[in-house]
Amino acid sequence: MKRNPIFVRTQWRLAGWYALAIGLLLSLCGFGLYQAVLHTQRYILRQKLESLAGTLHDTIEPVLEQPGKLNSQVTLMLPGLCFPGEVCQTLAKSIENASGRHIAGVFQQQGYYVRFVDRANQVIATIGQQPIFSGSLVASEYWQQLSGVKDDSNFYQISMPLRTRSNIPWGYVQVGRSLQEWDAYLYLLRLLLLLGVPFAIFLVTGASWWLAGLAMRPIDLSYRQMQQFTSDAAHELRTPLTVLYSALEETKLAEELPEIHQNLDIMERQIGRLSQLVKDLLLICRLEQRPSLQLNPCNLSDVLTDLVEELEGMSVNASVTLKLDLRTQAPTVILGDSAQLYRMVSNLITNAIHYTPMGGTVLAILDRTPDEALIHIQDTGIGIPSSEQNRIFDRFYRVQSDRARTTGGSGLGLAIAQAIAQTHQGRIGVQSELTKGSVFTVRLPLIYTQ
Repeated sequence: MKRNPIFVRTQWRLAGWYALAIGLLLSLCGFGLYQAVLHTQRYILRQKLESLAGTLHDTIEPVLEQPGKLNSQVTLMLPGLCFPGEVCQTLAKSIENASGRHIAGVFQQQGYYVRFVDRANQVIATIGQQPIFSGSLVASEYWQQLSGVKDDSNFYQISMPLRTRSNIPWGYVQVGRSLQEWDAYLYLLRLLLLLGVPFAIFLVTGASWWLAGLAMRPIDLSYRQMQQFTSDAAHELRTPLTVLYSALEETKLAEELPEIHQNLDIMERQIGRLSQLVKDLLLICRLEQRPSLQLNPCNLSDVLTDLVEELEGMSVNASVTLKLDLRTQAPTVILGDSAQLYRMVSNLITNAIHYTPMGGTVLAILDRTPDEALIHIQDTGIGIPSSEQNRIFDRFYRVQSDRARTTGGSGLGLAIAQAIAQTHQGRIGVQSELTKGSVFTVRLPLIYTQ
């Protein structure tokens, strides 16, 4: 079914706004996640370097004697020290000669290094694989982020001042770590965010389109119903107006008094039909607004008995048998508006008589469950096709329009009955088989269930 372009554009706009809002939220969340990971990574790295540097500082400083020189005690404490011009020991040899000390072993791990520098920033000894930096180092700066010459790797370094046992400034111990693994992890995270966020926005756009469609569906349905109602109302009003116009034209041309009276009678009937149609439309509007009703206890058995007696003349004229079957002796009292309930059941019975062929039967049945009163209007009429049963409560809808028009119906009877049932917290259902008849069932809540 082709949709109205206005609703299509509105759906696209809603989907666009949904996608934009969710996209901004996802982007902010992704940026926040990246910053949180970056901050956590930097914090963990600082804590570890600071802990290692502090442990090394506290171990070495008490045995230092001369500024800018490492004595034999330091060499014994830190096997694996490499002095400028020497070939550094391997990790296995360092651990083998460590005699239980694992400080040097830590710095032999991939990415870590230690540098002992004097106050002039000259390297005295190192541990671990030493990087070559592209820029100058400032020994006195506590935290430094440095760039290596090879493969553009970055390093993070902490510098702690050392003093001799006589409290003379000795130099600095620098502990650093390569950021290659950390940068690779951050690169992967950035890649996932850059690819994942647009993909998520794409999925959100599709979901937004679907959700916007769901949101627009009731509006679209209401719009179609309004269009259908306008078309049907115009069609219903056109017939009596055409008759009135024709009668009026004939009255102008009529020369004899009987013809004038005949045309005036036609005009009177059509005006009455228009008046009744307007009243029915106003009634439906009032009922759909769920007005505050003056509810009183109503005995449904009395309502059905009075209606069957009143409509018996109509059924006789239509050559249809109308019967009443009270299947319960328990009270069937509900809280409602007696006039509206009377109108509801009257519409159902009248409708059944109109659509039942001559010689058929219409049966009004009153029954109950522990909580509900049941009114069944059963006929042996033409029946309703299953494809049309969902539409019979629409305004102006007729299963067979030609037959209904001959009875003077406007197609509002079932719509009014349904609206009245809903205002009484009830509902109407239908079971029908083509050419075999229909059963309309009204369920209304009881106020006396004992």
